[in-house]
Parts: sequence; structure tokens; C-alpha cells
Amino acid sequence: MPHTHVATKAAACHDALEVFQEEHQHAPDAHEKARLLSDTVKEWEQEELAATHPSATAA
Repeated sequence: MPHTHVATKAAACHDALEVFQEEHQHAPDAHEKARLLSDTVKEWEQEELAATHPSATAA
């Protein structure tokens, strides 16, 4: 999963799907896609929180 912060959740999900396909040489099945998108959204939200509220993640 890419660790560069992008502007939107949609862009993060799109990037994660592209990386998955490049690494695995196939599109993710439904279960892989659900987990990948869930993990990507969670990571994006944590990065967004850290970027917009640095004091909230310092604790």
C-alpha cells in the first residue's frame, strides 16, 4: 500500500488498487478489494489527522 499522502480518500483507494494489480499481476477479488480499501481508508484518515492536527497524534 502506498504511504504517500494524497488529497482524497478516492485517490488513495485508486492508487492502492493500482499498486495491488502491479504487485500481484491480477485485479483483487472481492475479499482482497474490501480489505485493501478498508486498510487504505484507515491509513489515509490517520495521515489526514496527523497532517491537520499534529498535536492529536503526539499523545
